[in-house]
Amino acid sequence: MSRRIRTAEESARRETAAAKSAMYTLLADSTAPRDPRGRGDHFRKHLVDAHRTIEILQLRIKEVEAERDAAKADKDYTLSLCVTRTVAEEARLAAFRLARGKASLLAEWPPGATTSMSHAIDCIPDPKPKWTK
Repeated sequence: MSRRIRTAEESARRETAAAKSAMYTLLADSTAPRDPRGRGDHFRKHLVDAHRTIEILQLRIKEVEAERDAAKADKDYTLSLCVTRTVAEEARLAAFRLARGKASLLAEWPPGATTSMSHAIDCIPDPKPKWTK
């Protein structure tokens, strides 16, 4: 993304962030001791605090990601229990064809000999789709 400023609001946000950063740097520098050894210890303490904060944030990120993954798995499981429209339509059509075939077989007499009734049953068209187009 380009560094070009798009709006006055973004410009103000960037200036505020830069001012905060400068203020934190100034505050850290002004609270540091004058002697070099003490100064090093002072900044090491700041680094230790920063590392602790980073570790805490990383643990929280892992927890949030675990919660997200659990929610996603729960959603996927719930969706897997649902029947899709196409599957329901295919099952409906298969049940109709099975019933039509069974009725046609029952209408034949003697068994295996086609009658006008069994032929009429075979000619019944499949139902129109109810849930799909």
